[in-house]
Amino acid sequence: MTPVCIVTDSNTRFTTPSILPRYPITLAPIKVRCGSVSVQDEPETDLVRMQDLAKKCQSFPTPEVPSEEEIIAIYSHLQSGADQILSIHTSSGLSEMVNNANAASQHFLGRVDIQVIDSQSASIGLGWLVQAAAEAAARGEPLETLVRIVRGMIPRLYMVFFLDDLTYLEQKGLVSRSQAILGNMLGVIPFLTMEGGRMIPMEKVRSRQRAIEKLIEFVCEFSAVEHLAILQSSKLPTQESLSMTDRLHSYHPRTPIQTVCYGPSLSTFIGFNSLGVAVIEAEEGTL
Repeated sequence: MTPVCIVTDSNTRFTTPSILPRYPITLAPIKVRCGSVSVQDEPETDLVRMQDLAKKCQSFPTPEVPSEEEIIAIYSHLQSGADQILSIHTSSGLSEMVNNANAASQHFLGRVDIQVIDSQSASIGLGWLVQAAAEAAARGEPLETLVRIVRGMIPRLYMVFFLDDLTYLEQKGLVSRSQAILGNMLGVIPFLTMEGGRMIPMEKVRSRQRAIEKLIEFVCEFSAVEHLAILQSSKLPTQESLSMTDRLHSYHPRTPIQTVCYGPSLSTFIGFNSLGVAVIEAEEGTL
């Protein structure tokens, strides 16, 4: 039996750099468009070019996902070497990928077993799910086991961010224009969390240092953590992320803590100077 092929979004982020060459993972290309110019969002893409583009652009950057027809082409290409495909995508609350993948999968009924999963997450959260599925596929696990593994991880996956520009919340309809203007004038720093696959505003603080403290407090609420990552806007660790790593290690000394640069797609929701954490809570009795 051939291993299950895995399809995911190119804006996925991984904590293991060698995962793509090692496993049969196909990346559906995601772009971020600003006016007539677009930036390809891939695992190694950073935010530098996107920032430059956003400064020159008259409109707000928006993600662009493959159409149903383009996903059909991806599945058709994989069909020649596999009869089972697991398609795991960015939350349907943030992207049309899940809807397009579901529509595309209908064209293969009776020919290829395609299971589409809404990750209810993004970036490194999606990457953890994809990596777990890829490792299980490499062990020879059947498709139904991969689906069970991924679906079992989703309720234990949490992401929280803070951002220093409320304009992004205004663009997504989460605050009014007057709230965004006033909040930026007052230096308000809002928190967003992924809940039910959507970005949900939480509380607000008035300093970046207090915001960092709140991120640490959030992680410390978990008694045991399987995966933990700090999401930031640069590839190299910053003083903020290094300090957070040291402090979080004292609470979760057995959990590796990675620093990940989020990509252009996520920046359209949280901006270019955000900081966040992603957590997969350990299953009871496993750690």
